[in-house]
Amino acid sequence: MNEALAGGGEPPKRKGTGGSWAVAIVFLTIACLVLPILLIRSTMKRVRSLGGAAESALIAVRKVAEGFQTGKVETTFRSYATELNTVAKFEFAELRQLESFERTDSASIGWGSIPLPDVVVEARGQVVYTYVLDFKKRWDLKLEGQRVEVTAPAPEFSAPALDPSTLRFETKRGSVLRNEETVRASLQDGLSALLNQRAREHLPLVRESGRKSTEDFVKNFLLSNYDDAAALTVRVRFADEPSETPAVPSLSMEGTPKK
Repeated sequence: MNEALAGGGEPPKRKGTGGSWAVAIVFLTIACLVLPILLIRSTMKRVRSLGGAAESALIAVRKVAEGFQTGKVETTFRSYATELNTVAKFEFAELRQLESFERTDSASIGWGSIPLPDVVVEARGQVVYTYVLDFKKRWDLKLEGQRVEVTAPAPEFSAPALDPSTLRFETKRGSVLRNEETVRASLQDGLSALLNQRAREHLPLVRESGRKSTEDFVKNFLLSNYDDAAALTVRVRFADEPSETPAVPSLSMEGTPKK
């Protein structure tokens, strides 16, 4: 080796250097060809997946008309009502009134030949009247164009709540010949029946506000369950009101049939 160096000869070449570069170039060429193909395939797959999701979203859109045609409105409405009203009644109106009741008691002696002075006793107090609709009774919902016609059960009232702290009795006309306490006790015993009668008489005062509350309730149900319900209007008729049009077969919701 010393002789070769001394004679000015070239040093020996390293083996394998040219082959390594050739392999690297081959791999680089393959990568340049394959990577674009993989990227294109991945992009196409994502586009297809997005298209499928969009298609699924379109399929999932809930249409009001389809709900009426398939009868799903009945099921969804009953479920909606059950979730929001565990007692199966919709409280659609409340009325607070200061009520006054009078009782006039007459008596006589001598087998009715000698009348005694009348006794008049008054009872006053704050009363809360609550009006409800029963979800267990029949409800009819009918779609007519962009309007939902609802026939709701006749309004009912819960037991009137008389605030005992406000209850006052006053003898407006008395007599030393009569027992005023007896008349007062008789009036107090009859207050429950008098309050029920007054609740029935007050129903016209709350009917229209109750109608609006019921329409809002049904509209909220439609908005919560159907994607195209925003343009709909709701009109409510109670079962104790006359029908404006001849009866037409419609979707009905009734309680459990009696056996």
